[in-house]
Amino acid sequence: MIGKGYVYKGNRISSSQFLMLIFLRKSPMYGYEVLKAMREEFSGLWEPQTGAVYPALKKLEEHGLLRSEPREGKDYYHITDEARNWLEERLASMSNEVLFMSRYFQVISDAATETRPIGEGTSNRPGLPPHILYLVGEEIEPHDKLKHLRKVREMLANGLADMDKEIERLDSKLKEE
Repeated sequence: MIGKGYVYKGNRISSSQFLMLIFLRKSPMYGYEVLKAMREEFSGLWEPQTGAVYPALKKLEEHGLLRSEPREGKDYYHITDEARNWLEERLASMSNEVLFMSRYFQVISDAATETRPIGEGTSNRPGLPPHILYLVGEEIEPHDKLKHLRKVREMLANGLADMDKEIERLDSKLKEE
């Protein structure tokens, strides 16, 4: 479903609306906060437009996925319990699809890098994935670079922690045999 959108009770939910629900699952936000969060997350790659975000939030509200609460002259959007359950089901069911897409894009990125290295000074770092090469290059603004590097470091640390747990589990299982 990635890129094609989703369906909730017969209503089409776009990929950008799906992202809005993901951001709103953590805490209520007003429209501009949602826009800002999306722009920060996709900085340098995609810039959601103000004119698209507000109608999308209203549509999600019409579908029963959000409810708004006027506060301090702004409409704060809250994800509904039903939306939270629907979102969690979608996220849980897409893990293999996301892994496939990630690997698919990695293969394409590797092939592109073999053809044309990404950025100046990055071709002398064999073995690093192209998206990491991009972050260690000079093409990205320092503020964005720092944000992305911290996010990658956090993801790697979480992945290593999960690997350590699996190694311990398998070690333990093999010792029992």
